[in-house]
Amino acid sequence: MTNKKPHRVAICVYDGLSMLEYGAAVEIFASHGRGRSDWYQTQVVATDTPVIQLQGGGRLEVDGRVDDLPGYDTILMPGWRHIDAQVPAPLLSALREAASLNRRLVSFCSGAFVLAAAGVLDGKVATTHWKYADAFARRFPKVNLQINRLYVQDGNIHTSAGSAACLDLSIQLIREDFGVEQANRTARRLVVPGHRDGDQQQFIELPVPKRRDELGKTLEWAIQHLADGLTVDRLAEHCHMSRRTFDRKFTQSFGLTAKQWLLNAQLERARYWLECSELAIELIAQQCGFATALSLRLHFEKSLGVTPSRYRRQFALQQRQA
Repeated sequence: MTNKKPHRVAICVYDGLSMLEYGAAVEIFASHGRGRSDWYQTQVVATDTPVIQLQGGGRLEVDGRVDDLPGYDTILMPGWRHIDAQVPAPLLSALREAASLNRRLVSFCSGAFVLAAAGVLDGKVATTHWKYADAFARRFPKVNLQINRLYVQDGNIHTSAGSAACLDLSIQLIREDFGVEQANRTARRLVVPGHRDGDQQQFIELPVPKRRDELGKTLEWAIQHLADGLTVDRLAEHCHMSRRTFDRKFTQSFGLTAKQWLLNAQLERARYWLECSELAIELIAQQCGFATALSLRLHFEKSLGVTPSRYRRQFALQQRQA
């Protein structure tokens, strides 16, 4: 870090605190450099009351005050208790003042809802967990939401996607503040890749049917027969519906088209084989229903932001480090 002045970090906590995001923040910005004068100087700050109720039970007593937030160099919001929960007015005011002072504001996952509620994301690019995308877009139309990003920087504001992406963003912040060597040391300690581009897309899980109607049975059948090179017409035929009716019911039930679902299913299967086997890319393409290995590569890179080979190397590296 070029500035000799200690970099002060505030980790905001709240009733219903998400322990996964909070734990990541404390581990990286506090515990990792405990006792080091050249590391972040971190304080936990309560946004509600001094005694915080944890999401999984238990309580946390906090000394830091929300009124002091604008005095910190970095203010971190590790999630939020619920995307529809109201944000306390003192917290909104403190975030606005901090933004006006050009402090660095960081959110993990649903923490972006807090920054957006404060108005500091208006006109800016941001991201959050993919499952919150529709709700976020409806509530905050002035924000340029990019759900296909792991993390986003727009000026002094940084936002990240789901829980794992908060680690990627944190490593990136360490890289900016302390350099590549320190970022890599921290990544090795956390057993995560030293760098994942923010432009890499989130891995969106495959909708799994929860009902036993014909549509649910067809999707279960499709997952077992991906290697057959399925088409949406074939799915509609199996479901005993016209293509038009099948497309309409599918979109109503799952919020995406059958064509998108089928491609996601193929990509999920490809990820499985890349992580768990040493099969050649050509054979994996066949197992997943892609016409050629080139088709798999093109769809994989377009949808996930990395090539199959690079994806495999990343997971192999993590396994060796573990």
